Amino acid sequence: MQADKEGENLSVTEREFNSESIGKKRFKNDIKKILIVLLFLALLVWQFSSMELFFKKTITDFDIGIIIKNIALFGVVNVILTGLFHRMKPAFMITYVCTLLIGIVNYFVISFRGYGIVFMDIYAIKTAATVAGSYKYGIDIYFFAGIVSCIAGIAVCAVMPRKKRKYLNLRDVCGFVVAILSSAVFIVWLNTSSAFFNNVSSLSWDHSIGISDYGYILYFVANAGEAGVQEPDGYSVQKVDEILSKYNEDSINYTSHTKSPNIIMIMNESFSDLSVLGNFRTNREVMPFFDSMDKNVVKGYVESSVYGGYTANSEFEFLTGCTKAFLPGNPYLQYMDDYLPSIISNIKEQNGYGKAIAMHPYNPSGYNRNRVYPLFYFDKFLSIDDFKNSVLVRDYISDKSDYEKIMEQYENKDKDSSLCLFNVTMQNHNPYDDTSYKFKKKVEVTNFETSPQVSQYLSLIKMSDDAFKELVNYFKKVKEPTIILLFGDHQPHLPDSFYQDVFGKTPLQFDQSDSMKEHLVPFVIWANYDIGEKYIERTSINYLSSILLEKADLKMSNYNRYLLDLYNDIPSISATGFYDKNGDLHKISEATGEYAEKIKEYEMIQYNYLFDKKNRLDKYYNASGKSR
Repeated sequence: MQADKEGENLSVTEREFNSESIGKKRFKNDIKKILIVLLFLALLVWQFSSMELFFKKTITDFDIGIIIKNIALFGVVNVILTGLFHRMKPAFMITYVCTLLIGIVNYFVISFRGYGIVFMDIYAIKTAATVAGSYKYGIDIYFFAGIVSCIAGIAVCAVMPRKKRKYLNLRDVCGFVVAILSSAVFIVWLNTSSAFFNNVSSLSWDHSIGISDYGYILYFVANAGEAGVQEPDGYSVQKVDEILSKYNEDSINYTSHTKSPNIIMIMNESFSDLSVLGNFRTNREVMPFFDSMDKNVVKGYVESSVYGGYTANSEFEFLTGCTKAFLPGNPYLQYMDDYLPSIISNIKEQNGYGKAIAMHPYNPSGYNRNRVYPLFYFDKFLSIDDFKNSVLVRDYISDKSDYEKIMEQYENKDKDSSLCLFNVTMQNHNPYDDTSYKFKKKVEVTNFETSPQVSQYLSLIKMSDDAFKELVNYFKKVKEPTIILLFGDHQPHLPDSFYQDVFGKTPLQFDQSDSMKEHLVPFVIWANYDIGEKYIERTSINYLSSILLEKADLKMSNYNRYLLDLYNDIPSISATGFYDKNGDLHKISEATGEYAEKIKEYEMIQYNYLFDKKNRLDKYYNASGKSR
């Protein structure tokens, strides 16, 4: 009996001991789980901070809400990878390496363009690669800090303990499934919830500001959400037909030319008048010939949807009359997969025109031009391979050689036909830090010290002005009627110090009104016959082709006449916003009343023109009034 009692007592003691051991073990496991969660969160914060260093930002520069959103996006990626590898260590090792590589690439992209890579750039990666080798890059403390931070994060991950498993158990599989499903739910919620992004995408008018304010990852994802084009609310073919049919009756009295005028359209790379930003003095005039043009000219300024790059977007707006206000991404790379009526096809429908020529003295594959131009009904494309023995300015074919090629095309054309030529120059392309090239007429800012890049850019514009003078003087002597359009595609990206000196603030401090000045470029329509004179204070590139057709007294499509009518009410509309007829600036999303209605109509017409291919009303987009 005694022995039994002792056994019972021993059993109770053992149970108490075992229970205490289990409790301690559970407590340790709970602490371990908490520490793992804290480590997970700490690594996410560390990743976000490391990425932003490459953009010259620290975590203290952001509001707590923005920090949480960026960390959440980093978290989704790491959760998926953790579920995939069943361990946190390889997941974070991969994402830290990606953070390092993405950060380095972005740092150098910012140095020549002013802002980092956005989602839409994926479509233009081939074009970007062709010019990347011509840039000279500098580094600073942020670059090194970003690299050190990423490497430190990788090192922390490397010393994390690794738990070896010979096989997958049910817990692993369930964890992976839960991770994937939870991440999928989060991604779906992102795509359906505007609350998460909180108008992040509305700052797409200036990517540099968007990235600076919202962090790179958050802004990148928001930009990706704008990649698709949805059918506008209230869209119908009948509605588009109702709008455009109003312009069937042509109220314009076309002048009968003895011969259709030669039409030369020049989009000059980075051609701009920086005085729109503010007053500054130079040792010599930058554009003396352009400024002096006052006979038989229509001239002024146009709003570009882009800044510092994306030349093809301005090109698309001009050739089609479309606006980037409703069109994310790069149309040449994303949307051009079939023939499209354009100013080129409309000119070719007139009497007297032969083959339509496109010119660009650089790689033909840039922005898919060799594939896209035929879809606009160009018959011939002259690229860098056709410019033999041309004069180079830095690494690019000069405007002088480019314009001499235009003269050559005129002289070699069929004498019974008129010339139709569209030209995209290359001379003024960035970067502007080539110290090996010596300018004969160097332009320098005299009222404050500025970067050598500014001087080089202004000197290039002086050369462009000289070359344009030679071109105009040549066609002054030509007996055939000739009309020439010259406009810039966008302003250049220059060092922040220049904007601080001339504008009083850096681009990151710009509001929408400031940014609009950064998107303003000059244009001129000149003819060697009487077209009168007119100054246009402000319009946008999408209207230019219709304005040109009107001044050339050529027959226009219903669509062109619609655009001229819209121009009277909304003289400028672009991705950066719109100006009403009273000169007031608005965001597209904030349009009200008659302006909201007119913008909605324009959006529906553009959707029919670009995307509703089965129901596209070609008769309204062709000058002939017929479908092709």
